[in-house]
Amino acid sequence: MRAYRLLDWRRAGFADVAVPDPGPGEARVRMAGVGLCHTDLHFLEAPAGAFPYDVPFTLGHENGGYVDALGAGVTGLAEGDAVVAAGIHSCGRCDFCLRGHDNYCPLGATGRGYGQDGGLAEYLVVPARELVRLGTLDPVRAAPLTDAGATSYHAVKKVLPKLGPGSTAVVIGAGGLGGYAVQYLRLLSAARVVAVDVAAHRLEFAREVGAHETIPSDGSTAARLQELTGGAGADAVLDFVGVDATMHLAFAAARTMGSVAIVGAGGGTATIGWGALPLECEVWIPMGATIADLREVVALAEQGSLRIEIETFPFDRTAEAYSRFATGELRSRAVVTIP
Repeated sequence: MRAYRLLDWRRAGFADVAVPDPGPGEARVRMAGVGLCHTDLHFLEAPAGAFPYDVPFTLGHENGGYVDALGAGVTGLAEGDAVVAAGIHSCGRCDFCLRGHDNYCPLGATGRGYGQDGGLAEYLVVPARELVRLGTLDPVRAAPLTDAGATSYHAVKKVLPKLGPGSTAVVIGAGGLGGYAVQYLRLLSAARVVAVDVAAHRLEFAREVGAHETIPSDGSTAARLQELTGGAGADAVLDFVGVDATMHLAFAAARTMGSVAIVGAGGGTATIGWGALPLECEVWIPMGATIADLREVVALAEQGSLRIEIETFPFDRTAEAYSRFATGELRSRAVVTIP
């Protein structure tokens, strides 16, 4: 079968690989759609040694398709079922998994599309426990929910206790993940939602999906956020970029006893110390989402509560899709369709 692979560091392209067979407890998925992610761009641009993975491997960790074959012992799935695959691989047996925090399973450091073969191929084998069955959702449209949709949901859920009436939540970076975060904040909280971004088209989308206020990211952003909150700061700040500038902005925008989540893996750093951060303000770095989070996100989408916008590219144009995604010109999530 054809697969789009990281052939070597800083070199990607199509290659022919063997069709995988499902083992016990696994299912083979006939791929339909794969969402592209900024993490993929990190892999494509990284020099040798930047990540602890052996190359080559097939890219793609936002995966949707149809069950094609079942391994021994699999129940609850049938051939032809539309499914999406959790973005993070987990064992189901370690302490983190047993406590429902499978996104922090040690096995999750390597998974589909990051160190192991992902979904940019005709077929993908997935442990059955990591598949979420769809009802009316098209797996092409649902594929980005597995990472962009679920990761932002996981972050929003953690800050909900801070977001009572009269509260403010700031979303820094209103792209794929941030756009979903705006929607979850409107659906699940009473907060005033403020979106910050450098791109006008992303701020426009944030307004369309529910942001009460939008602010261009520039040298005056921190002051404008303080003005919006009467000098108190925001109760929750979700940074979906994670570079130096956005992390500093997140700290400057937060309030005493607030919460700052650094969700974006942009490689930034920021100093924490007296005077650098509001008092008793928590700062945390989440990783992905749990399988339970994904099930809840799919349920919201199935009932029509989420606006899902994608721009599709045929499999043969995968390289172009990555190129256009990297420029930031796309209004919505890029999804590669696989026949």
